[in-house]
Amino acid sequence: MRFQLSTFMIMALGGLLGLGPCATLAQDKLTLAQALARALEHNPELAIDAPAREAAQSAMTASRASYLPRIDFEQSYTGGNNPVYVFGTLLTQRRFTAGNFSLPSLNDPNAIDNLQTRLGAQGTIWDFGRTGNQMEGAQLGVELADRSHEEHVRQVLLATLDSYYSVSLAHDAREAAHTSLASAESIVQQAQARVQSGVTVEADLLRGQVYLATARQQEIDARGQLEMAQANLNRLMGAALNEPIGETSALQPISLPAPDEAALVAELAQRRPDYQQLLLEVRQAELEVGTRHSDYLPVIEGFASWEMDNPSLGDYGGNNWNAGVNFRWNIFAGGADKARLAGARGRLEVKRRQLAAMTTNMTLEIHNALIQFRSAGEQVAAAQAAEAQSAEGLRILRNRYDSGLATMTDVLSAESQRAAARVMLSKAVYRHRISYARIESAAGTLNATSSAMNP
Repeated sequence: MRFQLSTFMIMALGGLLGLGPCATLAQDKLTLAQALARALEHNPELAIDAPAREAAQSAMTASRASYLPRIDFEQSYTGGNNPVYVFGTLLTQRRFTAGNFSLPSLNDPNAIDNLQTRLGAQGTIWDFGRTGNQMEGAQLGVELADRSHEEHVRQVLLATLDSYYSVSLAHDAREAAHTSLASAESIVQQAQARVQSGVTVEADLLRGQVYLATARQQEIDARGQLEMAQANLNRLMGAALNEPIGETSALQPISLPAPDEAALVAELAQRRPDYQQLLLEVRQAELEVGTRHSDYLPVIEGFASWEMDNPSLGDYGGNNWNAGVNFRWNIFAGGADKARLAGARGRLEVKRRQLAAMTTNMTLEIHNALIQFRSAGEQVAAAQAAEAQSAEGLRILRNRYDSGLATMTDVLSAESQRAAARVMLSKAVYRHRISYARIESAAGTLNATSSAMNP
């Protein structure tokens, strides 16, 4: 019996230290900084942002073209004996003669060919702000892409931190389950020996076997939870789901003071990328309203063209040009201008109300995150005390059971409480760490080197 008890103690200690039979040989460590660096470089969501910004940059480049004239080169060939076509073509080729005024020549001309080389240019001289609004809107598109990327980085950092410590939590739960399984196996062995020696009844053995079956199920479930947590972290880091990630850092209590709520709220608008993004969207909506107002105003355009009209490839013809200014003002469009303006005003009002709603939501998010952080800190202290008490209670009950002063039910209950207390402490530490990261995320200060990432 002494040998069995010693075996139990060794296996339990090994489980607590991560050195039990289920632990593999020393694995490479995966630090939080390494996990964050891999996520920032390989995360599939962040990979979307680069082509999105390139598209926005291209749209801005295209919008600049509106300030420059459009120049087209044309080369065409036509032929025929249509009287009007022949009359006009002879004039543009500068080959019209007095003989072409004869009635037979006018009514039944010979077919002619025309090889036309043409260069044309046109551009807007003044459009009452339409082009300027389009250019500013395109520039805002680039800034929106940047703010969107910053927001995605914030989300990926928080998700990676959460997933990283979820792996640590799952590892602790697996170790606790393994220790419980080792303890259950030892208890069953002791119960068998006591039944064989007639010290106890067979009911104790049956209870131990039921507890052992439950412990095996919990250990299987804990292994599955760990595998899923590792797969989720791999996905965030852009790695294969089943790729070994190494051992994550253990969940240790942190000592970080809660930030001042008023100071965090005062700087929200400048720090939160999603708020800055919404501000840009409001400005875009304002530009759209301005553009729809401009639809009621005229447009002044300029145009010019030069052309060569030759009877054939080798023959010289006419050298012609023209230029002018066009004033265009739409008087009636069936109410479409009015409807587009109303729609733009409606979208602007939506963005303004979203901005007001986000302001209160961000304030509430910080407030709740601070409450969760303080509560989690208190839970860590309570869980530490409970974990120490459960360890001492289990030790006392095992000694009493060995002396015949306690029942198997008492021992099994104490063992369950011990395992639950260890997991509860890990969960409390996990919540404490994540709640601080959520404070920084809500305040817009979360980054790869902030306090939450380096407690």
